[in-house]
Amino acid sequence: MEPKEQERAPRISGITVAGEAIEIEYSANLMNVVLFFEPVSRYSLDTVEHIRVMSSRYGKLSVGFWYVMEPRLSCMNRSLVAQRTLDRMSLFANTIFDANNMIALHSGVQTVPAALVVDSNSFLNSRYEGEVSLMEIERTVQARIAMSGYRDELPDMQKPERSLVSLRAGSVMRNMGYAHGDFVFGNMVVPESAQEFILPDFYLLNTIYPFGAWYVSRDLIEGKSGSTVYISCAKGQNVSIFAGAEKGSTLRLHTSIESPRLLSLGRDVKINEGLLQVAVEEFRPYEVLSDSGDTDVLVSLQVMSGSVQLFTVEFFPAYASLHNEQSVRPVRS
Repeated sequence: MEPKEQERAPRISGITVAGEAIEIEYSANLMNVVLFFEPVSRYSLDTVEHIRVMSSRYGKLSVGFWYVMEPRLSCMNRSLVAQRTLDRMSLFANTIFDANNMIALHSGVQTVPAALVVDSNSFLNSRYEGEVSLMEIERTVQARIAMSGYRDELPDMQKPERSLVSLRAGSVMRNMGYAHGDFVFGNMVVPESAQEFILPDFYLLNTIYPFGAWYVSRDLIEGKSGSTVYISCAKGQNVSIFAGAEKGSTLRLHTSIESPRLLSLGRDVKINEGLLQVAVEEFRPYEVLSDSGDTDVLVSLQVMSGSVQLFTVEFFPAYASLHNEQSVRPVRS
């Protein structure tokens, strides 16, 4: 039986958010890890964080870490929004901005996050799509480095519980707007239009109901002052929204749980003059609930000032959140 021919890794080149040309040179490193990600999904963001921490441990061992950002939301096509997003993740010049998703298409990537592990000869050692095994990636990297004579310089493998990303299985993301054919409003919404939505007298879990005047765009709904969005949440869940405001805005939070001690509010919820509020400014994820407790919860977010653009609402088990781990981020120079 003839040995299976090794697969060549795709040639990847593009531009940074700043518009500078960039190309991945596999031959410059013994091993290369290329991560495709979207800056919206918490699962994808956690994968980026773990790969970034891994890169800090192998920075002196000829391992190249590269990132390809897939801007699936319209707001990410604004260079300032994309740049601030990368700044928050401490991703700098080694990030390619795939504005039209052509790099992912050329590389055969359909679902993100996705990771390619490539050696210095441009051979694809392993490929992960949708589910990324950080432990297997590190094993592959360590094996190649050890074969090159750097066994003594290798760092210890991370513990399994710290190298597994576990949000995907239980997470649910609802995309807002017309582009996704979302029936979340009870009817197919008309693109690029102002709509009045009426709150029904019931709610279903993991369902979002706008109330008041909302402007429906390609992949978002924009609520004006006085409008409210209702989010139903199952027990033991974490709720995050991906939103932003052009000039800053304030959301007032109410829940169907009378005592706030029975649930854990998200880190972006602040108490201001006795009111629970979320200050929405930059386009980013905002954590509304970190744990909904032992019962189902109905959450309302009322636009108190300005207008808010809401892109996604994401639900996932509270125990799966990985953001409590302490990590040191590099400082942009």
